[in-house]
Amino acid sequence: MDKRIGMVGMAVFCILAVVVCYGFFSAKSEKPAMSQAGLSMPFPDMMNQLSRDMSLWVRLNPEEKKLAVDAVISLYKNRENIAILNNSDFYVGKIDDSVRSNPIAVNMNIMTILRVIAVMEYDFFNGTNKDDLARQTLGEKAFIENQNRRQALAQQQGK
Repeated sequence: MDKRIGMVGMAVFCILAVVVCYGFFSAKSEKPAMSQAGLSMPFPDMMNQLSRDMSLWVRLNPEEKKLAVDAVISLYKNRENIAILNNSDFYVGKIDDSVRSNPIAVNMNIMTILRVIAVMEYDFFNGTNKDDLARQTLGEKAFIENQNRRQALAQQQGK
């Protein structure tokens, strides 16, 4: 009886070892496939790259971009108790515009670019006065340009 239990245990162990090794090696050999809908790369890899710079951004599909922005908004909320109220679709559009029109934006990481845009939109709630935060983040010249942009936008929306 004891020999049968030992043999069954050994067989189960061998099967588990084969399954684990097969899963490990097949997972290691898989490479993310490039698809037309986006990169289809693992989320942690995507966020790791975006935390360095935004060069990957233009190759992501809209859903991947939205997931990345949602993750950063959650990170600001949970780590730093900062509220960003506009939705991720809003920020995806703003980041798209920034990356397309400003070559410097490509060198920024996703946390920084989202912070700068949220500050410019007066949507970065960390307890600091919005004008002071914008002036501190943007510098005096960019702060004045941003004020002019916001006033022009408010006048447009008022018509």
